[in-house]
Amino acid sequence: MRQCNIRDCAAIMKYFAFLEEELAKPDHGLDEFIGAEKVTAYRAMGELYKGPSFPPISSIGANGAIIHYAAAKDTAVKLNNDEIYLLDSGG
Repeated sequence: MRQCNIRDCAAIMKYFAFLEEELAKPDHGLDEFIGAEKVTAYRAMGELYKGPSFPPISSIGANGAIIHYAAAKDTAVKLNNDEIYLLDSGG
C-alpha cells in the first residue's frame, strides 16, 4: 500500500507541477475537463496502473461546491490562479 501511495502521489505532484507551469502562461488552454484528463494521463504513465477508482472531479470556483461535479468538454470552466481549484481523484 505504501508503494502504491508513493506512485500515486508522484503522479499527482507531476500534474500539479504541470499546472503551475501552464497557469503561468496567459494563453494556456487548460480547463476543468482537460485537468481531469491530464491527472488521469499522469497516473496512467505509472507502473502497475489499473485505472481510476472513480472519475476525477476537477473543478474551479463555484463548481467546487457541486457534489460529484463532472466537468463536460463543452461547458468546462477555464482554470485560473484567482479561484480555488478542487481536485478529487482516486488513483
